Amino acid sequence: MVTLLIGAGLIILGIVVIAHDRRTLLSGLLPFLGLLTWLTGLTPVWLASTLFVIVLPLGILGEVLTHDGYWLLSRYGTSAKGYFFLVGGFLVMVFAPLFPVLWLLWRSVLIVKLMLAIYGYVAVLIDAYLLATVINALPLTIKPTKILILGAGLIKGGVGPVLRRRLLGGLALYQRFPKAELIMSGGQGDDEPEPEAVAMHRFARQKGVPESAIRLETNSTNTATNLSEAKRFINSGDRVVLVTSDYHLLRSLLYARRQGVNCQGLAVHTPHFTFTCNAFIRELGAYTIIHRYLIPLGLVLVIILCLI
Repeated sequence: MVTLLIGAGLIILGIVVIAHDRRTLLSGLLPFLGLLTWLTGLTPVWLASTLFVIVLPLGILGEVLTHDGYWLLSRYGTSAKGYFFLVGGFLVMVFAPLFPVLWLLWRSVLIVKLMLAIYGYVAVLIDAYLLATVINALPLTIKPTKILILGAGLIKGGVGPVLRRRLLGGLALYQRFPKAELIMSGGQGDDEPEPEAVAMHRFARQKGVPESAIRLETNSTNTATNLSEAKRFINSGDRVVLVTSDYHLLRSLLYARRQGVNCQGLAVHTPHFTFTCNAFIRELGAYTIIHRYLIPLGLVLVIILCLI
């Protein structure tokens, strides 16, 4: 009964956080921990923990890696990366069911305790990040006055598939709210012939967007400066929607929150060949670097779990 009450409390607290400002990892962490706590109140702790925290994420990861590997091999033929994904995903799926057995050895083998503690912490972080991303990709609740589209690297001097998807998503939203202004944000990389925002502007004009509806931000060099540089086009009363790729959404919204930009996010689907799995891992790594306290916090939790 106590665990059920704690779980319900965590879920309610998560709902409060989401209602206030869902642009935080807590929007995913609190509901996830609440569900996990609730589940442990209904089933044995070892079974709930291994299934919900370990086996399920591993199974999903294995399926994604296997699918990516098969797709790479079928599209490009023999490829080291394709075989790595295919074999790695298969092995992950095969060994995932073995974790409950290892969990049963928790109190007898220190190395198993250490391994499970580290993996459990990383798995919870991944699950929370995924859930927070999904929550922040929920349908918009505002009518935007500004639509901020984040740039992506140009391919052969032009709009590549990732940037094209972002632009099409932003322009589709603009068609619904034609009184909104479009902010194209993207500077010029060392290997790019022009700023990304200029290429984005050209793409929008070719799609029939009037010049008066477009603002260009050409100084940014990364996601953080996308937001800091675009702020000059945003007024305090504006209702802003930030448009970017699905895997990139949460970190972008977190930067927006840091910069004091009140906005909601629109996640656009990422083309398969950009390897969403790799991109997500990169995003999670970047988030961990930004929030450096997560690393020492994880070490402390791992030590505590190993001493139990």
